[in-house]
Amino acid sequence: MSVIEHEKKTLAQRIIRAGVVIGIAHALFKLAGLFQAIAMGRYLPGATYDSVYAFAFEGCIFSLFLIGEEVIGPSFLPVFMREYAEKGDRTAWRFANTILTLQVLILIPVVATLILAPGWVVGLLTEWTVQRNAEQIRLGRDAVQMLAPALFGLTLGSTTYVILNGYKRFFLAAFGDAVWKFTAVAGVLGGVLWFGREQAVYGLLAGLLLGSVLKLATHLIGLHDKAGFFRLRLHLNDPAVRAMLWLALPLLAGILFAKVRDVFNNVYILSPLDAVGLMQANSMGRKLQGTIHWMVPYTLSIAAFPFFCELVDRKDHVRLGEVITRSGRMLLAVFIPFSVVMALVSVPLTSLVFKGGEFQELAVVRTALSTACYTFVLPAAAVEALVMQAFFAHRRTTSVVVVGVLFSAFSMAVSWAGLRLCQGNDLLLLGIIAGGFALSRTLKSVALVGLLRTSTPVFPLRPTLLFLARVGLASLVAGAGAWVAMRGTDALPDALHAGRKMSDLIHLAAGGAGGLAGGVAGALLFGVREPFEMVRWAIDKYRGRLKRRFV
Repeated sequence: MSVIEHEKKTLAQRIIRAGVVIGIAHALFKLAGLFQAIAMGRYLPGATYDSVYAFAFEGCIFSLFLIGEEVIGPSFLPVFMREYAEKGDRTAWRFANTILTLQVLILIPVVATLILAPGWVVGLLTEWTVQRNAEQIRLGRDAVQMLAPALFGLTLGSTTYVILNGYKRFFLAAFGDAVWKFTAVAGVLGGVLWFGREQAVYGLLAGLLLGSVLKLATHLIGLHDKAGFFRLRLHLNDPAVRAMLWLALPLLAGILFAKVRDVFNNVYILSPLDAVGLMQANSMGRKLQGTIHWMVPYTLSIAAFPFFCELVDRKDHVRLGEVITRSGRMLLAVFIPFSVVMALVSVPLTSLVFKGGEFQELAVVRTALSTACYTFVLPAAAVEALVMQAFFAHRRTTSVVVVGVLFSAFSMAVSWAGLRLCQGNDLLLLGIIAGGFALSRTLKSVALVGLLRTSTPVFPLRPTLLFLARVGLASLVAGAGAWVAMRGTDALPDALHAGRKMSDLIHLAAGGAGGLAGGVAGALLFGVREPFEMVRWAIDKYRGRLKRRFV
């Protein structure tokens, strides 16, 4: 093996190793999120879920948090790493302290506004009226007031998260999110046990608020040896601050537009409809896609970002392109057939996991449709996660923002058209919103790859098209395997289908096994090697560890 090939392999292994560490913490985070979703589905009526979680938390508080988080990561980390590498801890922390202080100064008026004028926020983000939605307005207003202080812990935690990644302390950075989610789950269950089902919503609010504090505390534990550098100070004349602002301002414009898209699609479009529970179905339909994206592509991109920054600083664009292309092909080879199979098993999966209590048949059907459509976001989102990190490592943000705004507008236009075309058909509207979002992300990823190719040799056209054709054919075989296996379970004795949960489990297990078998057969038949390379690498890694332990 040549020195260059060895370095490529070492870099890939370092990225994957870091990805595994982050992935463990993210797995805990999403496991807690699953428990939280199940608890909320069981104990919160649809109208309460729509008001407190879908609107107040996801639509307002979490959207505001994401604006800060999605700006901080791409713009803060490259500058912080450069300051640390060239000038050391003291100079890097001088820059970091200025950003943390600015965050506090911005958060004070934002949180005060949410506490003092929650009714204004309800009126701005929804089309609820006192005549039709008096209880939803009351719950939404109270939830916004209670959750507003959580922005301090969540937003400052986004910066400490990035600082930990800059020091390559990946686990505690991601584990803070898991602590936050488990605290929210404890809040829901504690509210039910101590005060009854009717008070579960206040347990959820208390858990989300306390969890935001514990998230930041977890990060501070990871930075305990750097505590001497921390000072709330403003150094606005620092060149590093100006460098970050030049990166952040275009990103801020794009992220604000993306958050407007999310609120428009997930809250505003659905709020004037008489049917309660649509926000819940749309929100819970995003859970599977969001969980898998966080656990694999997003995790890998976070692990890769510091290494991408190092490659760009060394001007090694060829090596950067090879890493992105190879990683992207592996993700596509897994997620395209996975999306097809998951769309087919979405009904038994949703019923098995969520059905019960307040979450009954209509909610299952709505959420399953939403889940099936949102799952098709995964392949494009996986590529986008890697490509975006390459742009951020290059300190290129303006072109990314322009592309993001265009396709966010496209998604909003599809949702608006869906509202006009559905004529009261709830399922059609949910499918159009989720399907339009999936289509917009796919087109966005294609555009971003095309832009990146102007500076970095990624995804050569002809080999990539041939690869996608082979993966598409393999995905059809995987889908056929899942469908045949699920239909085959209908011939089993009725005794095995006794009880809805058992029937769902049988259908899900059969569909998953049939899809896996079909996917493997399709990959072998059409020459898709990437999944087998991933398995082989994992086996070799495991054998190497065993050898080092016992030899």
